[in-house]
Amino acid sequence: MTISTSYRWLAVPALLLTLTACDQNGDDQSADQPDAAQPSSETTDAQNPQEGLSPTFVNRTITAPDCEGDDCASVEIHMIKFDNDPALSSELERRLVRMGNPISESGVDKDALPATLDAYADDFFDQSAQANADSDHPRPYYTTLEAKEVGHHDDLLVLELQSYVMTGGAHGLPGTEYMVIDEKTRQVVTLDDMLKEGQKSAYESALKNAWQRWMKDNEAGKTLDPIDWPFSTSDNAAPLADNMAVTYGVYTLGPYAIGQPTLTIPYSDLENVLKPRFLPNATADTAESK
Repeated sequence: MTISTSYRWLAVPALLLTLTACDQNGDDQSADQPDAAQPSSETTDAQNPQEGLSPTFVNRTITAPDCEGDDCASVEIHMIKFDNDPALSSELERRLVRMGNPISESGVDKDALPATLDAYADDFFDQSAQANADSDHPRPYYTTLEAKEVGHHDDLLVLELQSYVMTGGAHGLPGTEYMVIDEKTRQVVTLDDMLKEGQKSAYESALKNAWQRWMKDNEAGKTLDPIDWPFSTSDNAAPLADNMAVTYGVYTLGPYAIGQPTLTIPYSDLENVLKPRFLPNATADTAESK
């Protein structure tokens, strides 16, 4: 069963300032049904064309069909749709699907991934059913996938995509990725797009300095031995209003217990590293004058 609620913000600069949504119980037999396993009832306010991206925040909880009680497998989704840019919406959904697949040593072939979150839920429920077949003590199976705004400045929209996948065991597997959208071009930009030509090593040097500060000043970082947990670089970077944030996955800079560390690089360390387009206005003006 799918429970779905959508909200529209009419002022893009104030995107997602508040979110209050309550799931509704029960099936809506008149609603569209993406597939037989997951009936869906979804309401959306009337279209209001406007300049720029038109975001809608959608909450959905999908539970395994023909299952009752607290042990049912479920997929909880909190995501953004851009009503006037289906391509961006599809890209965001594709990324959430990828994050919802447990990491394996061989990796996940992106061409073999489900095309939609509904198809992902179907596959996830099949895995749960197989894992718990003939078991008197079923292992918990649930996924949470979320996209939220963490930055909006200089025509850059920064989304943080988060996942938590539980397939039994002592704990689930969390994940965090950034999705940076240039609102002028409506294109997703990567770290390589943001860097000046030939400046990848300078970025990595600035990131290593941020890691050293984190090891020295952060309570979790202080507990780690750099021999056991050495520095590693990451392209998972977000140009926020005050600094560049770089978030790591679990087991990368430290054990599971420290979570997903975020290192921050001040823009003063990136003035000649990032293209002016991806520096805040004041910093970009200073960089261009040098």
